[in-house]
Amino acid sequence: MFAISNLRKEKNNGWTYLKCDFEVTDIDLFAEKTMWFAVEDKNEDMLTTDVYDAFVLVPLYLGMHYNQDVHIKGSISPRLYHNITHYLMTIFNNFSDHTKMINFTVDGFKAAKKSNKQLIGTGITCGVDSLTTIYDNYILTNDENFKINSLFLTNCGTHGHFENENTRTIWLDRANLNQKAADELGLKTYLIDSNLHAFTHKVGEQKLGYLAIYSCILCLQKYIKRYVTASGSSYDDGSQFSLMERDIDMAAYAETYMPHLISTEGFELVIDGCQYTRALKTEKISDWDIAKKYLNVCITPLEHGHNCSKCSKCMRTLLTLEAMGKLDEFKDVFDLDVYNKNKKYYKYKFLLSAKTNRQSNSLIKYLKEHNVPLPSILFIHTKFFVLRVIKKLSNN
Repeated sequence: MFAISNLRKEKNNGWTYLKCDFEVTDIDLFAEKTMWFAVEDKNEDMLTTDVYDAFVLVPLYLGMHYNQDVHIKGSISPRLYHNITHYLMTIFNNFSDHTKMINFTVDGFKAAKKSNKQLIGTGITCGVDSLTTIYDNYILTNDENFKINSLFLTNCGTHGHFENENTRTIWLDRANLNQKAADELGLKTYLIDSNLHAFTHKVGEQKLGYLAIYSCILCLQKYIKRYVTASGSSYDDGSQFSLMERDIDMAAYAETYMPHLISTEGFELVIDGCQYTRALKTEKISDWDIAKKYLNVCITPLEHGHNCSKCSKCMRTLLTLEAMGKLDEFKDVFDLDVYNKNKKYYKYKFLLSAKTNRQSNSLIKYLKEHNVPLPSILFIHTKFFVLRVIKKLSNN
């Protein structure tokens, strides 16, 4: 069994921690014995200390993966409990062959206390998805009931493994880059550190990393009334490719319909951006000065978090910008010489994966619509065959 207990706050070196003991009784899996979130001391009051909502999603999925019952020795929000037991557990179970339905129990129910100050937030990574959500819900929105007024950056797995000491450095480097954009926008940024990736990476970042992000936001629901999370998939992607992402990527599998279920009596989680393809998102922000100065999409960043200009995410973005005729306008955030040296190979790669990968499919459609020259599949297979023959002969 997995048992979550002893909700408490602790302080250390300028950060305030919200912690729980994570007790595993039947199997020996995790080096960490506590789960925690942390904010800078100046934001201590934002932590939600009266309910265990933030400590539910990751243990629940882990319990279903390892066939362990989960018990929360405290209260959670009634709405969250209802959605978990009626909907989310079924989604988790359908997602993977490795998950099983388990017993999920809690000691009680209580709606989290709310502060007088209520925030409408979103994440800031300065990627295409993130900037599109900020552009739509801040620049183009005037209704104060929906207009973003705060930005958040979490450290819970997307920057690397918990055990790697460089992971936190990468997060803080990216935070410094994103802070410059936030300052220009006039929006306050909040950092949320955690150790959830000490647990999630045992199963896989793509499988439950998004649950860790949502958990980080739940830990601040005392101050957040609405959180707009940027999608990585369009509605069409979800209908066409979601089953291909089964047991691989939880977000790609379920993000078009799952996030709103992770809401409570005083906190609403909203998925945004599914109405666009990634190429249309790139178009939407391509004339925005903030994007030209701060766009950051890289999965293998250089020193201080800058784009490498040759990973798959950089290449998808750059190919799209070139198809628009706007490549030179982003020369301050990408190395265009590196891009030009690598773009032929990535065109081949994206063409070959277009039938099975939602991002490649969307990109190739966009390039064809914009009359970008592309080789035939037969040509690519022939070229790769010749290269393999040459390599084999050279090794003999």
